[in-house]
Amino acid sequence: MRLRIIGCLLIFMGCNSTSTPLVKPSNGNINTLTVVMPNLLWETEVGEAVRAAFAYPQEGLPQQEPLFDLKQMPPEVFTGFARSSRAVLWVGFGNEVVIRTDKNRYAAPQQMAVLSAPDTTTLVEIILSQSTTLIESLKTAEIAERQRRMGISPLNQNTLKSIFGIDIIMPSAYQLFKEDTMVAWFQREVRKGHINLLVYALPRNTTLNWESPLKDIIRIRDSVGKAFVPGRLDGGHLITEGAYEPYVNYTKIANMPAIETRGTWEVKGDFMAGPFLHYVLDDKENSRFLVLEGFVFAPSVAKRDYIFETEASIRSLKRQRID
Repeated sequence: MRLRIIGCLLIFMGCNSTSTPLVKPSNGNINTLTVVMPNLLWETEVGEAVRAAFAYPQEGLPQQEPLFDLKQMPPEVFTGFARSSRAVLWVGFGNEVVIRTDKNRYAAPQQMAVLSAPDTTTLVEIILSQSTTLIESLKTAEIAERQRRMGISPLNQNTLKSIFGIDIIMPSAYQLFKEDTMVAWFQREVRKGHINLLVYALPRNTTLNWESPLKDIIRIRDSVGKAFVPGRLDGGHLITEGAYEPYVNYTKIANMPAIETRGTWEVKGDFMAGPFLHYVLDDKENSRFLVLEGFVFAPSVAKRDYIFETEASIRSLKRQRID
């Protein structure tokens, strides 16, 4: 009788448990978006709108590469392993307009956007009108995922802490390539080239027009390149390519206002070039401008994800007060 009572109590406690159901881990390559929509719809103006909104060329690359790689599949195929995709866009027709974002619906971490409308015109309109917000959310999630992956085997270094009072996440494949009292240069080898991270500080009185900064940023980049990043040939050094005007945006990193500049670099007097991603952080607390730049040299291969890696590293920045 006593065993029967104990058994009933255990069953009752199990039925009232607040344990969270298991959620599958998500999967997928970085910057890949699974688009769930019927094949016939994918071939219409609705599919064209999705491609125009989410696969337009990433800014600042020497060759055209899409913002996201799109992997389209019809709803009947979106089952099992496919539902574990980390980034999902569901598009289709319905009786009313639906604009919804779900997190971790089938896996974790997972971002899923659902867009539906009763007719083609309305569906195209909401795809285009919602794309900016959705892209921002997707990119934030992709950066977090890239940081998580880098954090599995990070580079252990004290250079950035000792010189600048900061730390960032870098894969262990990086190594300190060059340093002096105010500049640190990290590099990792990749197929046919290398990825680089450059960190330096500028005095607070450095000339920098925050409202219209491009001219000053080019001047700063080129002067640092001349002093610290030489080319293969005598007299050669890293400069900003003059043929294409870089893209400038404003953002925040570690709660500091920042200017983001994307463009292409070249080596003066040599046939070397590639993309760069440059940030100037307004570090008022430490009376300085903090500069972090990623640049990639990898001829004849795609570079979007390499530059994205440098962005994820830079955006992982943590700081401490410098006395």
